[in-house]
Amino acid sequence: MKNVIFQIKYDFINGIVHQWKKFLLIAVVYAVLITDFLVRCKTKHFMGQYTSSDIILYIFRGMRWIVDVQTDINIPTAYILPNILIGFAIGNYPFKDINGYGGMVLMRAGKKLVWWLSKCIWAVFTACICYGILILEIAGVSLAGGRLNLTRLTVYMIIVGLLTTIAICLVQICVSQIMGPIIGYIAVVVILIMGVFFRSFLFIGNGFMALRNIMYTPEGGSLTLTVIADVVLIVVSVIAGYASFRQMDILKKSDWRV
Repeated sequence: MKNVIFQIKYDFINGIVHQWKKFLLIAVVYAVLITDFLVRCKTKHFMGQYTSSDIILYIFRGMRWIVDVQTDINIPTAYILPNILIGFAIGNYPFKDINGYGGMVLMRAGKKLVWWLSKCIWAVFTACICYGILILEIAGVSLAGGRLNLTRLTVYMIIVGLLTTIAICLVQICVSQIMGPIIGYIAVVVILIMGVFFRSFLFIGNGFMALRNIMYTPEGGSLTLTVIADVVLIVVSVIAGYASFRQMDILKKSDWRV
């Protein structure tokens, strides 16, 4: 148990605290997106006093289903960009770690399962911190000039959005372990883009994008399917990543996925 706690603390300090600049960048991007929402409301006179739910729906609105007669396609930057940046925050930390002091820790402890599960927990922490930054910024802006108000849909958007982001993060470190960090990051981008343009691609984004949610539009998708898809991706990623890492010889440089 001491090894587990030590490994988690180690990853929290080295993978989160020492990576604070990445989280600062994500905070700036969230601030820009929120500012864009406020500017649009003011210049186009969309509404009177805005609420926290309005901001959440703006960021998580996503894009409507593409149909044959549709000519105007607006890429949902507010949905894609933050998730890409969260993937950037994940980066290649696990493999920098195995190539540095973390590799010596692992060789001394000899427990690959502990090392891998700690990295998975670190990825979950990373996603939660990013969403925590977003929630704090939305709350601050709402208190400053709007009103705190959460609808059932916006609460679901946050919860399922976080679960989806966790799933994507775990897919990234799993693919990175099997095929290398660059391929892992590319996999994240592909999943996000495919989730935007395709109705049923892994159900990623189809449930928690507001414009695709059945509570928002009659022909929308189900949150349940999105949650199931997320859970399946999480379980498969954790198991497949560990199975690959278990076969890796950390003393053999040709086994390092770079």
